[in-house]
Amino acid sequence: MRVANVFVFLLLCTGIGYSQGTVPNAELQNLAPPSSPAFVLMDITPSNIIIPENVQAFSIQTINAFTGNSEAANGNYAVEVQPYWYVKRENMNFFKYNNLTSSKSQVSTVDDYDGMNIFGDIWKKASFSLALMDGTFEVFEETQSFISVGARTRLLSLRTKKQIDGFKEQYKRYLQLMRSQQVLDILANSSLSSAEKNEKVTTLQEFIAIRNDFEEVVQSKPFFALDVALAYSHFLGDKSSGFEDTMGRFGIWASGDLALYTPTIGKNSYVHFYGIFRYLRDGINLEENGTELFSVDKLDFGGKIELEFDRLSFAYEFIKRDSDMDEGSRSIGSIRYRINDSFAIHGGFGENFRSEGTTIALFGIQWGLENNSSVRLSPN
Repeated sequence: MRVANVFVFLLLCTGIGYSQGTVPNAELQNLAPPSSPAFVLMDITPSNIIIPENVQAFSIQTINAFTGNSEAANGNYAVEVQPYWYVKRENMNFFKYNNLTSSKSQVSTVDDYDGMNIFGDIWKKASFSLALMDGTFEVFEETQSFISVGARTRLLSLRTKKQIDGFKEQYKRYLQLMRSQQVLDILANSSLSSAEKNEKVTTLQEFIAIRNDFEEVVQSKPFFALDVALAYSHFLGDKSSGFEDTMGRFGIWASGDLALYTPTIGKNSYVHFYGIFRYLRDGINLEENGTELFSVDKLDFGGKIELEFDRLSFAYEFIKRDSDMDEGSRSIGSIRYRINDSFAIHGGFGENFRSEGTTIALFGIQWGLENNSSVRLSPN
């Protein structure tokens, strides 16, 4: 979302409500939840470079890993929460949600919104995650368990003037229709109930056309977005193998997304160019004696290109790891399909860090729940 996450359903539930001043809501689309930072930290996700556009209040994620011998790792599970959707949002309307600002102290019309707060998503996009993971992580001979916590947010979001103007123009079209004689005649018909008036208005061809155009505009992705994240994992230890519980890994990173809208390819289609820079304090390194772990500082940097076709996307990412240890790089192609607004599957295939030429396959399932994800369409 940004607004790119927005799916306006324009449940402009109103006929009579509109004439009485009731403000309709815009429902925000539940885009598929992304892999949580708690997973990304451990390099078990189909993609390590992620700029999420979800509005799920709560999501559940599972990931399985398969190596060249087709052996599957034990289940990995994560939950992620966006607090924004659980707190009271004072004076939040569609324009403010999408970070449009006004130089005027009192906003009375759509055109009063003449600026944009590029840092406006810091709170709205904040999320916290918890994960439980089992695996060898290309280090241990036997499966070991980790618990991981993470957090992320959108540091900044940039939209083009064309995108901002599109928001305002679509809203003006909606207002023009609702003030048209055709709609006023329906609202003035005393023989119709409120529900019947609403049905007649929302089934008008003009209304349907405006709604469809509105949905397309508000689902547009920001021209550039920069996310930051951090995560910490803890090794739970294994007495039978002589391992004590200890720090697993700590990481902090930034990911950028340059999204180019490509309507010639298809509706809601984009070409994405991503970049990532990540610092790791990695404690999942085994001494030569095979019974002690030690920590090393590491830096990851790389990029990803993605072709997005509405619900389906294809991507390739390459990430180089710089450290005193030779861990190679991560080179993975991935595919993602959003089955519906809350459920998605995501798969990756290629080489991971420490895989030493062994091909791996990563498969994830993501399910999200929303919590009253809507904002008022009022301009003030």
